[in-house]
Amino acid sequence: MIRLALVLGALAGPAAAGCFAADGMPATATYDSGLLLEYIARDGDVLTYRAQGLTSRMKDGLWPLDYESGGQRTEYLWDGDLPDLAAVIAAGGKARAEGKMKPITGSTVPVVAEVEILGEQSIDWEDCRYRAVEIHKVIRADGKVMSDGVLLYAPEAMISFRSSSTNPETGTVRTLTLKELE
Repeated sequence: MIRLALVLGALAGPAAAGCFAADGMPATATYDSGLLLEYIARDGDVLTYRAQGLTSRMKDGLWPLDYESGGQRTEYLWDGDLPDLAAVIAAGGKARAEGKMKPITGSTVPVVAEVEILGEQSIDWEDCRYRAVEIHKVIRADGKVMSDGVLLYAPEAMISFRSSSTNPETGTVRTLTLKELE
């Protein structure tokens, strides 16, 4: 479930009409694996989306806030303010957040999220140009790696063009590449 959060995860500048930006988001994103991501709502820097029965909220494409699947909800209770992408870049490209992961049932456990900016590039998509940031993100719960991945993310549009996640148990890497936006 957490690995899906890497699909989204945060500076785009649309070049032409019809491009997605802070004032308009796509309805869906389809990836080469067939994964369909539904954009549900955007409230400032928080995106709510659904994929494979999992509904998630993500702040700035970096920080998970909560997710729900099958009536089971898990909330992240972060200690202190979470830096936005610009603050992470200004601080040298690395940030760490600590807090607790609280499932609706079960025990609350400590959680740590670490992000590192690997670089920036322009992405041409149809008639639009987006400024994208490559981000490495690792999330640990109770000391165990839950997710470890790299995403190529256009933060202003909140679009992940590519994500690669490593299965913490097997070490296999799964890469998703954006195929279509609607």
